[in-house]
Amino acid sequence: MVTIHQTAIIGPNVEIEDDVYIGPLCVIGFPAEWKGRETEDKGVLICRGARLTGLVTVDSGVEKRTIIGHGCYLMKHSHVGHDAFLGDEVTVSCGAKIGGHAVIGNWANIGLNAVIHQRKEVGAGAMIGMGAVVTKGPWIGPFGIYVGNPAKYLKENTSHPKYRPI
Repeated sequence: MVTIHQTAIIGPNVEIEDDVYIGPLCVIGFPAEWKGRETEDKGVLICRGARLTGLVTVDSGVEKRTIIGHGCYLMKHSHVGHDAFLGDEVTVSCGAKIGGHAVIGNWANIGLNAVIHQRKEVGAGAMIGMGAVVTKGPWIGPFGIYVGNPAKYLKENTSHPKYRPI
């Protein structure tokens, strides 16, 4: 069953799989903010089990569909930019912003008010700390913890349930 709050606004090219919750005042699947460029609506896919709690915005893709993976959890005031890809079971905390074309690996955790620069890749199981700013700089590897502005590697995320040492 799909549950969409009556105040949510869903664009015309949005595909929503089963068992999805979209909360109050979410805005999903409208044109990207791409100054000076006309954009084609490639749409949004929200996969099974995703939860968008409220005031969440997800831009429609420009070059390809924006994808929110299975079991993702997007908290209030978070934003996912155009053409972004969130793998399965990603958590995006309150106020976090993910730029266009970003790729977020399975099981990653994006902390409160963190910012991910456009076209940046975050590895599977990585944790981006509260208020961290992931710039064009260093690679964000799998199962690492990154903090600060600009974000820097702190340590391995050994407490993650999917973590397996190499």
